[in-house]
Amino acid sequence: MEDKIENKIEKEMGSEIYLAIYSMADLCLVPVETLVTFFTIKYCDSSINIKLVPSKQDLTEQAYMIDLTDFVYEIVNEMPYYASSFELPIIIVNEDSCMAGLCTVLRHIVKNMNPSLLNDKTMLLGFKDSCLMACSEASVWTKFCEVDLISTLKSLDTKILENSELPVNLARFEYHMSQPLRVHNLYKYIASKKFDTVDITECDKTGMPIHKYADSGYITLADLIIFVCMHILLNMFPSQISKLIPLTVQWYDRMLDDFRIRRCTKYLPSQSHNSNIQYTLPVVVNESLYKSDYKRYKPKNRIFTRQEDIERSLQLIEDMNISMQLDVEPFGIEINLNWSDIPFEATPAGGALPAARLRRKQDQLQNLCKPVLKLAKAGDIIVDFCSGTGHLGILIAYLLPHCTVILLENKEESLNRAKKRVERMKLTNVKFCQCNLNYFKGDFDIGTSLHACGLSTDLVIQCCIRKNAIFVSCPCCYGSLQNCHQLTYPRSDVFKEHVNNREYSYLSHAADQTHDELNIKTKQGYKCMTIVDTDRKLFAEQFGYKVYFAKLIPETSSLKNHLLVGIPKDRLTHDLCDILNVSTK
Repeated sequence: MEDKIENKIEKEMGSEIYLAIYSMADLCLVPVETLVTFFTIKYCDSSINIKLVPSKQDLTEQAYMIDLTDFVYEIVNEMPYYASSFELPIIIVNEDSCMAGLCTVLRHIVKNMNPSLLNDKTMLLGFKDSCLMACSEASVWTKFCEVDLISTLKSLDTKILENSELPVNLARFEYHMSQPLRVHNLYKYIASKKFDTVDITECDKTGMPIHKYADSGYITLADLIIFVCMHILLNMFPSQISKLIPLTVQWYDRMLDDFRIRRCTKYLPSQSHNSNIQYTLPVVVNESLYKSDYKRYKPKNRIFTRQEDIERSLQLIEDMNISMQLDVEPFGIEINLNWSDIPFEATPAGGALPAARLRRKQDQLQNLCKPVLKLAKAGDIIVDFCSGTGHLGILIAYLLPHCTVILLENKEESLNRAKKRVERMKLTNVKFCQCNLNYFKGDFDIGTSLHACGLSTDLVIQCCIRKNAIFVSCPCCYGSLQNCHQLTYPRSDVFKEHVNNREYSYLSHAADQTHDELNIKTKQGYKCMTIVDTDRKLFAEQFGYKVYFAKLIPETSSLKNHLLVGIPKDRLTHDLCDILNVSTK
């Protein structure tokens, strides 16, 4: 049975890719994401089925020409309904499964490249197949490749070209290339037979390997994305700028030494911009783009949970004089859930959890499942964000067969394990998407998240608010909360008036100090947890939500045991309002 399911998943990989286009001729106007994807398809000699979707161009964003004569493609005016719920580019694996987000889509193309290029596939995905696997919210490097550089190309209009200062991200890459190459597990890397042809022996004066390529000692997927962007930039600006960015130019020339890169440049625009402007390089921090770069962790810039800072921030919160009271019981506690009626595959044991975790996971699941059972209606779409292997979403799908459940997760391995469980249970109301949650744009009714790490909980709540959907969230990893390109902290207007980002960070770091009950920091940790989640509660209330905030039962089911249930008041029925004693006014 296991082999059949494995084979089924493998057969699914004859997939279709949907790409946005702005014009219909062979010489086609496309967004930069489509351009990068076409380049990668050709470099990998991929036979993936290409579906082009005519889309309305955002006139504030730059588009680029590509000659599609050498590509086999089909123009489609309508995407499958499921596909339309995600930002392009996307890959449809089958009617129940898709992938979205530039890096995720490109990784799939590389994984399924021409079998004759097996060695290139190994290199492109990097050591341990980890190249661009981390999401852009957590990885500085992924964000640079997937968000920052792409944004530079989108905003590359005449006004920017006439500015005497080069784009910031061009300077950032130049400084990145000036830093030593940082290779995780260097000795394992050198000893690996898969990489025995790679030369990383050329070192700088510190003894560290020099940067020959963007992310390693060989061409990776990151290099392909950056090359497309740099090719356009270097051709648009006059050649004199090479004196300002010599390392970038050296890297670019080294990339062109690869014959397949050279061959694929014909698919890239090479517009030139004649200018007598004397360009300068913008001032940026001289550091690499690796999250692990030690320079990013200078003591003066780090947030330490020093007790005096925590106490000062706690005093600021106390001076706000707002209620931090939790509800006596979690929302939906009265709903009956009999585990003896649940099939094995929908239980924590069916998800192959170790025995020591089974009971606690079961308690966590029923605390989050009960509010969904209480609020869901037949026909609802329920999204289990950061679903992992599907513990929560699969249980909900079994208990609510007349609802559709989407498991949304950015880790391919976790999602494949969930697919196997769903296949064994023969559930027909579950769909899967491998992507970061910000690429999901579909309508839905309820969003759930169980221990979505750090800011992921806030992204889930934000996504639910945008779609006027109910949210049921149990947060986790408070210490990793940090501003990103999608949100900032504090979240609520009330908190922003009294607490700045740094003071908030002291509290969020302290909120992770929920150890055992005998630890001196535990009581303070839970107090800080309550503060952070009260901020989340107030943020949702700004948008007309009724928010229930309580601890899981039993509290020992997790050290991170808060439950937030947010209901848009205009989604409350009269009957439910009577039950909850809530006014819709």
